[in-house]
Amino acid sequence: MSQQASAQSYYYAGLAAVVLVIIAAGWLLFRDTEQVTEPAPLPPVVEPATPQQPLEAEPLPEPAVTEPAPVAEPVEAAATPAEPEVVVPLPALDESDTELAEALLALNWKAGLAALFNREEMIRNLVVTVDNIAQGQLVAGHPVLAKPADGYRVQPVAEGRYLTAADNSSRYEPYLQLLESVPPRQVLALKRRYQPLLDQAFAELGYPDLTFDQRLRQAIAVLLSTPQVPAGAELSRPSVMYTYADPKLEQLPEAQKQVLRLSAEQQQRFKALLTTYRQALGN
Repeated sequence: MSQQASAQSYYYAGLAAVVLVIIAAGWLLFRDTEQVTEPAPLPPVVEPATPQQPLEAEPLPEPAVTEPAPVAEPVEAAATPAEPEVVVPLPALDESDTELAEALLALNWKAGLAALFNREEMIRNLVVTVDNIAQGQLVAGHPVLAKPADGYRVQPVAEGRYLTAADNSSRYEPYLQLLESVPPRQVLALKRRYQPLLDQAFAELGYPDLTFDQRLRQAIAVLLSTPQVPAGAELSRPSVMYTYADPKLEQLPEAQKQVLRLSAEQQQRFKALLTTYRQALGN
């Protein structure tokens, strides 16, 4: 593992991009009223006159029957027409950095860490990084985040024998805290927004039978498959590069050997985060 390769350790933050989508809803309440008509009064009763001779009593007039007025049918209030959904068109892939950076930096990242994001060729760099991790490789020249300010630190234990320095893991702590500061569901919300551009950038790599989402799941699987190694794995330096003294460790993919540079506690946090992403992608 060369110091130049170690400078690419920021690769594991390749999923850190996010936007928050807010959906608003409303409703219309209304109440109908009924009109009530009072019934018409009955006509007065007429008393018959007392005749000299018996007279046939005239029949009393039948009281007038008034039909009740019909009750007005309730009228439903007119529904308020729904506002048409405004769909903001995506920018062209070559012109997407400005919009994506604005959406990214609008989130509540841990204070002082958002400056780690590289804001040039953001989508292409992310796609190339994911593609390389899926193959177990590291990639130079396509930074998603700024590299650590200091280099990989080792501790000599004997002639030609080294251990990773105890404080080396502090180099990676800001990147882990950055990844942990925003929920994965918000990262995936941004991914849905820019999915066509991600697919376009991935198509440029020439995989006609593979999608970007499939490649992303492969990359996560590679990192999660990194074996658990006890702290203090011995290193050697046969040339300018540090290598693991244990051949089994040295034969691991470069991406997994990079994960081994994290402390045991950092590896647990990192894998827990990747597991959450994998579950969210499955949904």
